Amino acid sequence: MHLSLYLDDCADDDTLAALLRQAGHQVSTPRIAGTAGLSDREHLDYAAHHGYTLLTKDPDDFIDLHHQWLATNRTHSGILLIYEYKDVSKNMSRTQIVLAIDNLVASALPIANEIHNLNQWR
Repeated sequence: MHLSLYLDDCADDDTLAALLRQAGHQVSTPRIAGTAGLSDREHLDYAAHHGYTLLTKDPDDFIDLHHQWLATNRTHSGILLIYEYKDVSKNMSRTQIVLAIDNLVASALPIANEIHNLNQWR
């Protein structure tokens, strides 16, 4: 199974987008969608409206948004979190991000209306 992904402003990366497309995923970014600079809530609104799973490197804000959406019975196509560290040697490479997404998809766990930490799937 392949995902339709929307990379928010902090995850918008041409190389990552290209690698995700090579892996068979459909990818949109704020630069493609004309949504650059929007708030996190607006990015999630956009992704949900268009059926995209949102990919972000801003986990804390999106965890809060996810819980707010659940509390108001709103739905989304999933949120994938990438945690980054001050010690950059601990951060996921672009290739590891793609592999983590593939591992998550292969697990057959639900993605819609869920939030997943991709660092745990590398």
